[in-house]
Amino acid sequence: MTTVRVALLRGEQLLTGSTELAHEWTAGSGDRLWVDIEDPQHESLEPLIEGRFGFHELAAEDSLSDNTLPKYDAFSTYDFFIFRAVDVDLSVHGSQTYKLAAFLGTDFVITIHREAMRSVDDVWKRLPGDKRPLQRGPDFLMYTIVDHIVDAHFPLLEQMEEYVDALQESIFEDARESHLDELLHLKRDVNVLRRHSLPQRELLNQISRGDAQFIRREHLIYFRDAYDHMFRISETIDVERDMMSGTMEAYLSVVANRTNDIMKVLTVFSAIMLPLTLIAGIYGMNFEHMPELHWLHGYPFALGLMAATTGVMIVWFWRKGWIRGPGPRQRRGSRL
Repeated sequence: MTTVRVALLRGEQLLTGSTELAHEWTAGSGDRLWVDIEDPQHESLEPLIEGRFGFHELAAEDSLSDNTLPKYDAFSTYDFFIFRAVDVDLSVHGSQTYKLAAFLGTDFVITIHREAMRSVDDVWKRLPGDKRPLQRGPDFLMYTIVDHIVDAHFPLLEQMEEYVDALQESIFEDARESHLDELLHLKRDVNVLRRHSLPQRELLNQISRGDAQFIRREHLIYFRDAYDHMFRISETIDVERDMMSGTMEAYLSVVANRTNDIMKVLTVFSAIMLPLTLIAGIYGMNFEHMPELHWLHGYPFALGLMAATTGVMIVWFWRKGWIRGPGPRQRRGSRL
C-alpha cells in the first residue's frame, strides 16, 4: 500500500500531512516541500508525479523500476537522481539493496522508495525538532538523506572485516569445508556492495563537480564530503575483496599441506611394504630346486631379513627428514 508523507515549510512553520498538503503547495511561493512516497504503485503515483508535478514519464518509470543503478538525469525544471542503499546480514549471508529515487527542484524534493528506509525515516523523525535541513533548501535535505545512506556502509564494512579476521584464525586452526562455503558467500556479499558502490561513487562525483543544476554551489562542499566517504568505502571494499582472495588461498594452502602430509605417510608405508612384498614373493615361489627351500632356518631368516629391511628404511627416511624434522646435516646446510 502506497504511503505518502508530506512536509511543507511555510516561513518558520512546518506542516506535515499527506497528499492533500502537497496540493496546497505552489511553485515560486517561497514554501519548501518534501514529499516522501513509500511502496509506490503506478496507478497512484502517476497522477501525483506526472499530473501534479509534470515529471517526465521516463523518469517516473525509472522511479518505479527495481533494477535501476545510481544515475542522474537533468530536466528543464528539475533534476532526477537514483541512489542505492545496501544492507548485508552476515549471519545468514543475505544481502538486500534499497533504491531511492529523488526529484529535486528549486523549492521541492520528492523521494520515492519501495521499502522503508532507515535513512529517510531518521531524517523525517528529526525534522519536526530540527527544521534546518529543509530551511537550508531541498538540496540540503537530499544531501542529509544521502549522507545517512553513505555512512551506513562504515559499520557494515567494519563488521565484515572482523568476520574475515575471525574466519582466517579458524582456518589456520582447523580448516574445514564450511569455511570455504562461508568465504564464497562472503565474497558474493562484497560483490553486491561493490556493484552498487562504484556507480554511486561516480554519481556523487558528478554532483560534487557541480553538474546538477538545482544543487546550490554553497552546498557542493557537502556532496564532496559524501563523495570522499564513498570513495573510501569503495577502496575499502576492494581491500576486503583482496583479503578474501588471500584467505581463500590460505585455505587452499592449508588443505593442500594437510593432503601432502597424508600422502607422505601413505607413501612411506608403501615404500616400506614394497621390499617386504619382494622378499615374500621370492621366498613364496614354488620351484623345486631352491637353496633355502628345505633350510632349517629359512623361515626365521626371511622374517629377519624383512625386519632388517624395515629398520634400515625407517632409519634412512628419518635421516632424510621424511618422517620427522630435517636432520642435523640438513639444518646446518640450510643455514649456509
